[in-house]
Amino acid sequence: MKSVCRCVLTTYRTMIINSSKNFSSESKTFEETLHKLKPHARSGVLGAVNKSETGFPAYVILKETSPILSQAIMEVKNRKTRQKKASILLEGKRLIQDALNIGVKPKKIFFSQKRVLESLYLPNNLRELSVIDTIFYQTPYKMMQLFSNTETSQGIMGIFEMPMFEMPTSKNLFPITVICDNIREPGNLGSILRTVTAVGVSKIILTKGCTDMWGDKVLRSACGAHFRIDISSDVSWSSLENLKGHVCVADNNNLSTKYDTNKSEVKVFSKTINTQLAIIPYHDVDYCKGTPLILIIGGETHGISDEAYKFAENRKGIRVYIPLLNEVESLNSATTVGILCFEARRQILNSSNIDSQNSLVLNN
Repeated sequence: MKSVCRCVLTTYRTMIINSSKNFSSESKTFEETLHKLKPHARSGVLGAVNKSETGFPAYVILKETSPILSQAIMEVKNRKTRQKKASILLEGKRLIQDALNIGVKPKKIFFSQKRVLESLYLPNNLRELSVIDTIFYQTPYKMMQLFSNTETSQGIMGIFEMPMFEMPTSKNLFPITVICDNIREPGNLGSILRTVTAVGVSKIILTKGCTDMWGDKVLRSACGAHFRIDISSDVSWSSLENLKGHVCVADNNNLSTKYDTNKSEVKVFSKTINTQLAIIPYHDVDYCKGTPLILIIGGETHGISDEAYKFAENRKGIRVYIPLLNEVESLNSATTVGILCFEARRQILNSSNIDSQNSLVLNN
């Protein structure tokens, strides 16, 4: 009986010692975590948790009063601060996962619940970070909703380094370059990026005057296209002097087909432009005439710039229009670029099939 009591007493003592060690270790870790933070941010930290045995990364727990999230958001609040800090804000699991997949480096990732972070595939180097070096912060949902750019936050957002490398793209791309000129509406630019990525164009160029490609509305509308296509932004027309190809210009200053009360067809321009470029309906254009095809799309408000027209004239380009009925004056830029790019892709595919058939006939 005495031996049993001694055994139980020894086990109890061991448990107390181990518990004391764990508490001491966690307390030390928490203190070290606080030490790395700026003094005014320390009061907003509730605790720190080491990496779990199941592989869940180490993270810091924030209070609702913590300034860490608000300070991070300030770094990406507008275009000027984004460029200065070389940082971008990504919201939602899809965008964050797309960025991680191609190697964009995260600075801080905020999540409301563990299950949200568990749904991401995290690189091993992020999972292995110690609690002192962790970039993960569990944040009250109300706090995240306050700073979210969406109506209902998904409970996860991240501050990432602005990508400065060329995006990995598919090998099955078409020889089409899209130049966005004066696209100033964020949602419109995002839709254009999403559309041309779906088409499979090889490159997209954003000239000076376009809205910031890393704005929150652009990112949401593009649905991850930023990480799937080669994009050059803030490009001057002078830097495109060596870019050659078959140039087609499309903008809202198009030649529309309308009908008067006598049902007679009338063609009108929306406004006068200073260019000698020939104008052709989109379905009559030979998009395979030259390689690559260079398609210039203008914004709905400002239209095509004089520099863009000059660029096209120097390369003997053409203007392309989409006939519109029922007194509709124009289509938005994303719809226009979608119609033209898919028609161009159709012609390129047909041309490739014909070349393949001719090759087979010659070989036989």
